[in-house]
Amino acid sequence: MEGKYTFNEFSKDLDDGYKVMFDYVRNRYKIYKVNENCYMQELVELKTKNPVPEKAMITFKAVKQMFPYMEEIEYQVGTPEG
Repeated sequence: MEGKYTFNEFSKDLDDGYKVMFDYVRNRYKIYKVNENCYMQELVELKTKNPVPEKAMITFKAVKQMFPYMEEIEYQVGTPEG
């Protein structure tokens, strides 16, 4: 990928049905769009000793606030159930 990956590109990828894996605050998560302004965030790998929820529904605003701190972003194609 050339250049800087923007939040608008990230948002479009979620709209297009991608599941996105990323590191955030040292933990590995998967996020995907469930409905308009509704996203599922799943804990994939716990790397810290801090308790965090395994699954959480989050809003578009929360996704946008986390985006600048996401690292090691990778994609999965499929439905939320798959």
